[in-house]
Amino acid sequence: MRLVNLGCLTLMLGPFIFGLAYFELGLLRSFSRELYSMSYPSVMGTVTTQGMETLSYAYEIDGRAYQGENYRYTVKNESDFKAWSGPEFRAGSPVRVHYRRGAPWESVVIPGVQGRTLLLLLGFTPVNLAIFWGLYLMLDSTRKSRLGVRAFERNGRVHVRLTDRTPVRVGFEGSLPAAILLAMIVGMVMGMDAPVTAVALAGAFAVAAGVGGSIWWQSRLDTGNYDLILDEQARSLSLPPMHGRTKRRELEWDAIRAVILDKQTRSNKGGSSEYYRCMLRLRGGSRAELVAEWKGDQDRAANLVNWLQARMGRDESTLLAPPAPAPAPKKKVRY
Repeated sequence: MRLVNLGCLTLMLGPFIFGLAYFELGLLRSFSRELYSMSYPSVMGTVTTQGMETLSYAYEIDGRAYQGENYRYTVKNESDFKAWSGPEFRAGSPVRVHYRRGAPWESVVIPGVQGRTLLLLLGFTPVNLAIFWGLYLMLDSTRKSRLGVRAFERNGRVHVRLTDRTPVRVGFEGSLPAAILLAMIVGMVMGMDAPVTAVALAGAFAVAAGVGGSIWWQSRLDTGNYDLILDEQARSLSLPPMHGRTKRRELEWDAIRAVILDKQTRSNKGGSSEYYRCMLRLRGGSRAELVAEWKGDQDRAANLVNWLQARMGRDESTLLAPPAPAPAPKKKVRY
């Protein structure tokens, strides 16, 4: 079902995604040309035409004449028109032309990376990355490998991380909106032709925001507040301060009557959603304790239920969420 939903979503958003990707590739091509132009050799040429929207120049290399129209590699804009409308670019005036090695017919008057290109990259690249990141997360949710319980040992006890948010993911998801916001601020304050230094600093701040978010989240994970902790020697279990608990709750294994899989339907504006929850049913009539829950993911919750039952040494015949049986081997048909 998830693959079907992913396919439908991709088909609906396909033209939009393709358009953004095509625009992004154009920006990257412009950026690479501008970056490479910093190493172009130069020669003196002559302005041949000074128009309102056109600047043409002629130059000669190794006795061969060439004609060029590139003031900068970026799309011509009003600031370019103003730049070449001065007396220094009148027809017949000398102009320094930078040409590409091995392809002297490709030339530009103002080489180097331009602020406009960097600003567009800073604003649009995060949008494209966010779209592909969302598609990746949807595709990743269909992988069977993610169903496994992520357990690790620390100080002689077994920890199970109950959150899917990793430091890399938090940092990545934090840097994307930071980059878009900073690009908008720089564009509104300094214009589209902002200085390269200002745009580069904005990009550095966006990266710093992502790194800071990653470090902050790692420190949160190191506290263990997102871990279910099992002490197999003491036969005890510690629930994290989540799902309505303000502090950890310590439980003896003997106080747990059963580990159950619970299904809860919640209403929302768009209809209703199903949540599958790993619950601990306690002895003595106490309310059940929620360990973890997943929206629409019964297999993930069932795996945690079965894993807890196995670690606590419960009889597998009492499992309330038995794993799916292995497919029977296909019989060979003889003809």
